[in-house]
Amino acid sequence: MRNRLNILFFCALMMVGTGFVSCSEDDLGPSIFDTNDYPLDKTKYSFPLDTFLKVSFLEPYNVKFIYRMEDIGSDMTKNLTPADYSKSVQLAVLAKYLWYDVYEKHGTDRFLKENSPRIIHVIGSKNLNPSQGTEILGVAEGGLKISLYNVNNLNPGDIDMMNEYFFKTMHHEFGHILDQTHLRPSDFNMISRSFYDASTWTNLPDSMAAGRGFVSPYAASAAGEDWVEVLANYITNDSLTWDAMMRAAAFEWEEVDMTIDEYRKRAIGANLDTVGYYRQHDNGEEKVYRKVCKRYSDDYVSLDEDGNVQWEHPAGVFGDQVILQKLEMVEKWMKEHWNINIHDLRYEVQHRQFATNPDGTFKIGFNGRLVNRLTEPYEGDPSMTLMDYLETWVTKFKSIQQ
Repeated sequence: MRNRLNILFFCALMMVGTGFVSCSEDDLGPSIFDTNDYPLDKTKYSFPLDTFLKVSFLEPYNVKFIYRMEDIGSDMTKNLTPADYSKSVQLAVLAKYLWYDVYEKHGTDRFLKENSPRIIHVIGSKNLNPSQGTEILGVAEGGLKISLYNVNNLNPGDIDMMNEYFFKTMHHEFGHILDQTHLRPSDFNMISRSFYDASTWTNLPDSMAAGRGFVSPYAASAAGEDWVEVLANYITNDSLTWDAMMRAAAFEWEEVDMTIDEYRKRAIGANLDTVGYYRQHDNGEEKVYRKVCKRYSDDYVSLDEDGNVQWEHPAGVFGDQVILQKLEMVEKWMKEHWNINIHDLRYEVQHRQFATNPDGTFKIGFNGRLVNRLTEPYEGDPSMTLMDYLETWVTKFKSIQQ
């Protein structure tokens, strides 16, 4: 079985002498770029995108959206490649549609101008750490800059991939910036303090993370990551994904050494809820991850007198309750400091991502997943998809080229 590549975000560290200083809380002020001193060359092929970025990001929010990769502003230890122009167009309109327009609608007049990153830097290739088996999706640097990777593989037809690499990353990294402005409540750091581990989260399956009260394995790496992962996952995960995670979180999970042959033997005629799932790690270790329940000395399940499985929580952790407790704290924090209702924010994002029926319910596809609205016909012109329409936000500027 192929192991999934563990994914992380990174709140960049700045080296000072021989030590390290975490992300700074710089007071950026209302503006750091002169929006009047930004010449555009109509003879360039990129003029439409350059114009769109100026009128959509630079002028209203004083944000530079950089798609021409700058080596000095990227990870110089990696062999990275620039973003394709067409993919940059897609990500730029999606960033506006699924990030800026959403906060613009549900935030205050100056929320984005005061809290948005000042630079969005997009890079075409992935940022891999082969020795660790991890992948950096995004970087937030000192409340000033957000970098996004893997833009050349952006696929509007794969909403799950785009959520993982871009939409969730945008909200995650933005969450770091907001957390620097108004620090999360200190009580949050204590909820899962005994489970945080910056080194072992990479081998933590989704189910075990949920059972411990984390919305993702990366959330188990540190309290700060846990905080923004709750924010980003709640906003972007569709209801089916979120509900499945919460069902897994209702149980405590355990890791057991077991060969594939033994796993198959135990699965025959067994209650599948008690069998769990098999996983072979890169180092060859064979593991089974399963829900904790009463078992006999031979490791087989012990049923009660009515024939029911007896689920147990020996560590005293009820992951679903922990996640809801964390979500409630994030909800209160967003409301108190920015007067933003996180449920309204989620509703807005979900309805921009997924297609709905006439009665307002989400459409379910043949694969049992919610239908991607971006690839559905656009309501204003059924001859094009919603993604096609979003791209006209850029292409319309071709008409003013000489």
